[in-house]
Amino acid sequence: MNRPDIPILLLFLALALVLLAPFLLKPKREPVPPNARELVILSPHNEAVRHEFERAFQRWHRAQFGEAVTLDWRNIGGTSEIIRYLDSEFIAAERVARPSPVGRAGIGIDLFFGGGQYDHAQQAKKGHLAACGLRQRHPEWLNDDVIPATFSGEVFYDPLDRWYGCCLSSFGICWNRDALADHGIRTAPQGWTDLTDFSYYRLVALADPTKSGSINKAFEMLIQEQLRAELTARGLPVVPATPAALAAGWQRAFGVIRRIGANARYFTNSASKVPLDVAQGAAAAGMCIDFYGRFESEMIARNERSDRMVYITPAGGSSISVDPIAILRGAPHRELAERFVDFCLSPAGQQLWNTRVGEPGGPAIAGGPERYALRRLPIRKDMYAQKFLTTMSDPAALPYARGDAFAYQAAWTGPLFSLIRTLIRAACIDTHAELTGAWEAINRHGGPAACPAAFAALTALPPNAEYGQALAVTAQQLNDKLTEARLTREWIIFFRNQYRQARALAER
Repeated sequence: MNRPDIPILLLFLALALVLLAPFLLKPKREPVPPNARELVILSPHNEAVRHEFERAFQRWHRAQFGEAVTLDWRNIGGTSEIIRYLDSEFIAAERVARPSPVGRAGIGIDLFFGGGQYDHAQQAKKGHLAACGLRQRHPEWLNDDVIPATFSGEVFYDPLDRWYGCCLSSFGICWNRDALADHGIRTAPQGWTDLTDFSYYRLVALADPTKSGSINKAFEMLIQEQLRAELTARGLPVVPATPAALAAGWQRAFGVIRRIGANARYFTNSASKVPLDVAQGAAAAGMCIDFYGRFESEMIARNERSDRMVYITPAGGSSISVDPIAILRGAPHRELAERFVDFCLSPAGQQLWNTRVGEPGGPAIAGGPERYALRRLPIRKDMYAQKFLTTMSDPAALPYARGDAFAYQAAWTGPLFSLIRTLIRAACIDTHAELTGAWEAINRHGGPAACPAAFAALTALPPNAEYGQALAVTAQQLNDKLTEARLTREWIIFFRNQYRQARALAER
């Protein structure tokens, strides 16, 4: 072999190693007998959740029923991508009219596991979900001492038995202690509005709410907080809230969102990327679901012995909502699907969410996760008994004791959930260059107080996106795809012009 060929050979060997590494390092799975029954699950959950629930369910099912089972996970992206997939698949299934055990066309998938309450409720409304039968099998679970129907203004399960919350979620801020110090930020963020400060310019990591249902819910929490703040500032009661106060609070909230968006380093398609980048210092802070923040904090603490990664839920800044599970209409393996739902809501499944790795478990459970501390909070109230708290990763979280600080008002923003994500995309993502340029110019010339006209131009909303019009008309118009495309284009043009005007006013 010629000496000049050696570097080329080494290069090819290195390339082969990089390509083979994911396969060589992939964790070994337990062998599944060839006669194992299969369950098909559509889920936005990450590898950690999928691994722990698959392992635990397989063992539970073998112990309970003496049968092996294999799980076929279909991971096609975030909740928003899953919803688009479900909608298109069910439309296609109706056209070809495939027969199913429940009489209407199915799509060859058994379960929808994960996502948000809003998305599951919409799928139920569209007729894509089937009754789970849990109400008949385990009525003793559905009471205020185990799984309450509602809490902090949020619905925890469908009264018609079509979906059930599996674990609890809240939304908050993650930050990196070292990154804050490196950029001279001495006070860590404690609330949503802290991220509007210009000291965070190009240091905030955000996810695209049109791609992530969880981050859209986080923005909805911010909006609800600002609506309540406006009512408090006016000395008005929360119920009934006056339309004028809600309209002013909506304007106030989108002013906050615009400033956070202007401080954003990027908007990613993946909500899980935010805490990863914050942990590594690519961003100083970010908005995320509690699970992602706690999980990444756990990994940094365990692997690097560092406390630089921090997550908090702002006090009074988020309700306690749920990640549900549902059986899809026409599920091909209906019996297995029901058993998986039962497992997830039983103590055996619930203890996976927050038990520390390797814990043997309490007297009513079969042990905790084997590889990943999931750092999520179980929905069952009885899992917060002292005998279980001693093995939890977050024994002080106590959501049912602390959740009353924020009461979600569904009537305020629930009908606007889809509009919020579209409006944020037009106001902050598709016009990000103009937004950041205007915000930088305003702060370079003294800030909002010194440039009131420029700041007013920056925070203006299109008339059909003002609260009253959005609630009465625009939200319904967005249900039509052609109308949505037209309105989005109009909004992008509006915001781009406003930001250019704001920049010019600031620099005048």
